[in-house]
Amino acid sequence: MKKAAAERAAHPSSTPAGSSFESDRKREKAALTMQLDSLDSSQIRKIAAVSETDGTHRKLRVASYCRVSTDDIDQAISIHLQQAEYKKKIKSNPDWIFAGMYVDNGFSGTNTAHRPGFLKLIEDCRAGKIDMVITKAVSRFARNLMDCIKYVEELKNLNPPVNVYFEQEKLDTGLQTSGVILIVLAMVAEEESHMKSEAMLLSLEWRFSRGRFLTPALFGYDKVEVPDGFGGKKKTLIVNPQQAKVVEWMYAMLVNGSTAEEIAGVLTELQIPTGGRRKDGSLNTNWTGSGVVTLLRNERYCGDVLSRKTYTPNFKDHKSKKNNGKKNKYFQANHHEAIVPRRVWNAAQRILNSRRYGHEGSYLPMHIIDSGVLTGFISMNRSWAGFDAEDYYRAAQIAMGLLDEELDDDLDNEFLPDGGHRLEGLIDDHGISRIARELTEAEQRVKDEMDGIDRSKQELAEQAETVRTFQVVSGEMFSHIHEPVVRIGQRDILFSSNCVTKMRAAYAEILFNPVERMLVVRPCGKNNPNAIEWGGKSRGASYLCRILYESMGWDTEYTYRIPCQPILLTAPDDSVQQVLIFDLDNYIGRAVNKREEIIHAREEQEREERLAEEAKSYFIPPDDDDEPEELVEMAEQVQKALELNKKIFGIPAFKHTSTFRSIDGNGTWEEWMAPARPLDTNHRYDAEVVDEMLRKIQEDPPELPAEPEYMDNEIIEASVTDAGEEGE
Repeated sequence: MKKAAAERAAHPSSTPAGSSFESDRKREKAALTMQLDSLDSSQIRKIAAVSETDGTHRKLRVASYCRVSTDDIDQAISIHLQQAEYKKKIKSNPDWIFAGMYVDNGFSGTNTAHRPGFLKLIEDCRAGKIDMVITKAVSRFARNLMDCIKYVEELKNLNPPVNVYFEQEKLDTGLQTSGVILIVLAMVAEEESHMKSEAMLLSLEWRFSRGRFLTPALFGYDKVEVPDGFGGKKKTLIVNPQQAKVVEWMYAMLVNGSTAEEIAGVLTELQIPTGGRRKDGSLNTNWTGSGVVTLLRNERYCGDVLSRKTYTPNFKDHKSKKNNGKKNKYFQANHHEAIVPRRVWNAAQRILNSRRYGHEGSYLPMHIIDSGVLTGFISMNRSWAGFDAEDYYRAAQIAMGLLDEELDDDLDNEFLPDGGHRLEGLIDDHGISRIARELTEAEQRVKDEMDGIDRSKQELAEQAETVRTFQVVSGEMFSHIHEPVVRIGQRDILFSSNCVTKMRAAYAEILFNPVERMLVVRPCGKNNPNAIEWGGKSRGASYLCRILYESMGWDTEYTYRIPCQPILLTAPDDSVQQVLIFDLDNYIGRAVNKREEIIHAREEQEREERLAEEAKSYFIPPDDDDEPEELVEMAEQVQKALELNKKIFGIPAFKHTSTFRSIDGNGTWEEWMAPARPLDTNHRYDAEVVDEMLRKIQEDPPELPAEPEYMDNEIIEASVTDAGEEGE
């Protein structure tokens, strides 16, 4: 081996290193080429793929799809021309078989779920009845990008596949290059629909702000066209006498104490048509309690109009939502002829509001004391929700002489169009009240900036005030079980047994003065409309508690205990009676104890403490000698501690004192017991009047509405032309 190595070293080779490997690759390539040249292809037979053009020529079953979004005259002509053109075009092609015409007349393209003709088309494609669909444009097929792509892909993946041809774009979904183009066109169609939706909303805003309200059909009225005074016509509501009699009777029954279900039962028994139709097209004579409430809530029956009570957040699904301040509302009083007087309509709204809180029976007027020691105090009914906190405050001000107005004229003429609640808004030059929507957080920041308000400084000041007034009250403050107190929560009122003992009476009346911020309980007779049994039991009083919380500005996370100041009085029979007085500004408020929240708060506190020990954030100033500064603001730390302690310990808002803001104890029994008189008149109808109304309805019932040109259940059938004049 040494000898061979020496020889190679003495006679070096001129061949580069690795050249032997290259020669091997060349030899392999040459061998492969020779092998391919030697193959005999004459022994190979090709079995051709089956093509639809081979053998018997198969005709395509072609259907057309037509859609317009409205039923006005111009689009009615358009859809008629589309149907005629497509039918002629398909039948004139010898390679096509007419497979039907699917039509959606007056349906939006943004939601396929509400297009019966389109859904029938897809169903027949899935069933293998159609090979190809022709439609005018992508926007006619669908204005929703996801729906368009979804259904086109589904049709392409059927066996056999179904192609869609869009005439305006000259696009066939059967071609490989159609995918990206279709997505772009569908996006354009969707955005076009979005822009149209925005333009329509702006148009409605403009119309409503100038008093051009929409006039949908309404039971009790006929919708007719009348001259607008400018050479044109406008649609308005004219009272239908026969239907109006039914409406008047319904309001009379409600204010006399009947329930919505009882009213619905009588109307159904009399077979009074509701004005609507069932799905099969027949007249609907089945009234429901909710349907009656909806009718009684409609402000148009007292001649007013409130627009934009609902709105559509998403133009794609067309689902409407109740407008709770998200959009502007517009209100106009005395817009058209009323069927019921405003005082009756207002009474009905207050009754319906009160039914949510357990009130049964007829209308209850507000009772206020306008003479004697308790002038300005209002007799409260624990289940009556007919008035809000502002109503009570205003009435007390008038009775006490703080406002120079008449008590009796104030409540009957209020405007309560929004679910029985008053609207606040400025009336413009057109007589239209604009009820502005609530500002978003971003809009509020912009408004604050324009007004020169620094919201961050204001929030820090509020936090500092909270820290300054923060107190921990010991549990001993809540252990005075023998102290006569009333406990007020969000849903109930409980007088302690000591209160019951001090005022020995079978029935009591609760009086409230929102101006003086005081509560008084005095004995009363059983027949008092606001009497409660005086037994010390907890009283469910959700709405009364709500009024107290709103009037006092109390935190809803607290319950409140107010001590009692008894006043001794001598009754006409020389017996000694007591009246209980509660100063509502002298209270102890304690957070509601919620076990889950406490557990969560303890866990959160432990986690915060653990994290605080493990890590902190610092800022190191340029001067190394300076101490590091913590980034977390002290105010934020204090606020977090306040919230945690509030949930864990129920830390109260503390204003309890040993002194009372006293009502003058002087005065005779008669001056203390001056009755509360009703402010608004009793809205009950005489039973004979109501019976006479019903008799007139039975003698001359409302006329049946005319039969429509087509029934609701025929929409799909009427919009689909049966296939098969030439057969398959």
